[in-house]
Amino acid sequence: MNDFTTKTFKHVCPLSCPSSCTMSSYVENNQLLHIAGDCDHPYTNGKLCAKGFSFVHKNRHLDRLKYPYYQKEKGSGNFKQITWERAFEIIASNLIDIYELSDNFLPLALLKGSGNKGIHHFVTDEFFSCIGETIGIISSTNVTTDYDLADYKTGFNTLINPSDIRFSSVIIIWGANPAATNIHLVPFLLEAKAKNAKIIVIDPIYTQTAELANLYIQIKPGTDGALANVLTKAIIDIGGVDFDFLERYSYGFDQFLGALKEIDSKQFIQACGIDTKTFDLLLSWCKSAKAISHIIGFGLIKHINSKNTIRTIEALAAVRGDFHKKGGGMLLRQNDALIFNNQLVGVNRNVTMNQLLSLNMESEIKMLWIACANPMIQNPNTSIVEQLLRDIPFVVTVDQFLTETAKMSNLILPTTTHFEEMDVVVNAWHHVMTVNEKAVPPYFESKSEWHIMKELAQKLNKYQNDLCSFPIHSSEEEYLNAQFNDKVYSRYKVRSIEDLKGKLMTLNVQKDTKGCKYHFCRGKDNSENTNSPPIYVAGKSPTTDYPFWLISSHHPYMLNSQFHYLRLSDKEYSLVEINSEVAKKLKIFNGEVIRVFNNQAKIEIKAVHSDRVPANVLLLCDGTFSNSSDNVNQLVPLIESDSNEYGVFPFYDTFVNIEKW
Repeated sequence: MNDFTTKTFKHVCPLSCPSSCTMSSYVENNQLLHIAGDCDHPYTNGKLCAKGFSFVHKNRHLDRLKYPYYQKEKGSGNFKQITWERAFEIIASNLIDIYELSDNFLPLALLKGSGNKGIHHFVTDEFFSCIGETIGIISSTNVTTDYDLADYKTGFNTLINPSDIRFSSVIIIWGANPAATNIHLVPFLLEAKAKNAKIIVIDPIYTQTAELANLYIQIKPGTDGALANVLTKAIIDIGGVDFDFLERYSYGFDQFLGALKEIDSKQFIQACGIDTKTFDLLLSWCKSAKAISHIIGFGLIKHINSKNTIRTIEALAAVRGDFHKKGGGMLLRQNDALIFNNQLVGVNRNVTMNQLLSLNMESEIKMLWIACANPMIQNPNTSIVEQLLRDIPFVVTVDQFLTETAKMSNLILPTTTHFEEMDVVVNAWHHVMTVNEKAVPPYFESKSEWHIMKELAQKLNKYQNDLCSFPIHSSEEEYLNAQFNDKVYSRYKVRSIEDLKGKLMTLNVQKDTKGCKYHFCRGKDNSENTNSPPIYVAGKSPTTDYPFWLISSHHPYMLNSQFHYLRLSDKEYSLVEINSEVAKKLKIFNGEVIRVFNNQAKIEIKAVHSDRVPANVLLLCDGTFSNSSDNVNQLVPLIESDSNEYGVFPFYDTFVNIEKW
């Protein structure tokens, strides 16, 4: 007879995704049985993606880390299982040595990625702030919101909700593929299309979303800003300007208009690689549209001119006055989550990987802590990352699996999944705030990040009472309650976990432009000390030696390297898509292994003929497959962009050549 009772708990996916799906778990005898989507969620409506359904398998996967492990020589594989007590002793000993030698913790660095966006997982950031100034390495995979790139400091950061695209007359999708990476947006797109909205996809790749579109524009990579400028100029010429909006809610239009008049429209269109017939059709739809919404994808922000590109699209929306129209404006990932107390503290000396290497700061680092990240797979120029990890005397990685980065660490600390800890997640796309309940005990000896940092703080303070000011709370819930503040309350009307239990709190997105001004030209402090207007700046292009763009997109069944071990795809190896006609000219057979190379690295990979990629582009998926040893990011150089300060890296400005193996 089974005396066990099935219990139900509420959860939210904490991954860096536009959906943040809420789900229910069903638990019996402390075992996670299955999960189901939450039909009450206003955006996801109870639907989970393949990755979401795989969480049950992930939670009890045999390859999950069960205990802390230590190896003296990084990369040797000679790991020894140790106790948590011993792990904390090793960490504390290294921290104390640093402090005694330097009288501070500046030789200590934190590399925090985007593997978990929950409020709980800012506990590591808070801990590092509580021991004084340290080095914060901005991960190139910690993709900032487009909101940051757009410099929305003028009040327009809450102007459109994703569901509002139902009211759009024209929807322009710039460098995004929601059919693969934002699937819960698709029903809203289809509803808008059923109401006769025109859907336009602008992308170098003919994506799954392009198949849904009324018009697909295959643009040259990195030239979206040129198209936005020409379209804006043409709309002005045909009288499509909302002068009332510009007069009441904008600053700097005259300067922008003067600069726009100087551009050569024909030259800009040619730079985009599109024909005038296609442009004229686009213009005709925009001319008659009541409200245009612009969906900004990550494809735009992976070029060296990404910030400028988004500004050109902003300017297009502002000229038409779409910001104050129902169904109009820009859909961006907005950083509304960064309002909790543990996200607002920080005395870290933040540097990008480029700055770290160019300033020779890596020699200053004596200890590196890695959380929510796998830089050995995800970062550019992974050979440099590997050397960096080898050169740093002591490296700690907190993870659930033995990743490539964990293998290059001295100490690995096993951590919990979102079924094994309490958390709060605020989505940066649809703005819903949700509490994540703890449903099952930690896997073997795994600990939540809060438990790890709390116990480490207690260990340090035994050495010296005032060495670490990290607050000691009695539980995860008590810790999370301490992160709420007046700003959170003003946006979500909640002050504690208790207020959130059983609820989905939505930010009230209003078209309130009172007191707001869109600045066509502005300084960093948004003063009237203007910088250059949003006019297209050319990015990088292929060369004779390296004639192909290398573009890596998200696989629909993976997210960076987080799901490769689950084998959700029937593909076991990475594949590179090459234009069919180009492949025939180079006598590359479909399915043949080829060499992809540049002056930095080379990989061997199976080539697949494709009609959805242009002649000068190679397309593959990022992350890793189960049987793939080559990592595409070996080929990606460390280069500067106009968005490096935000942790955004121009992955798509990588150029390669190919040859038969």
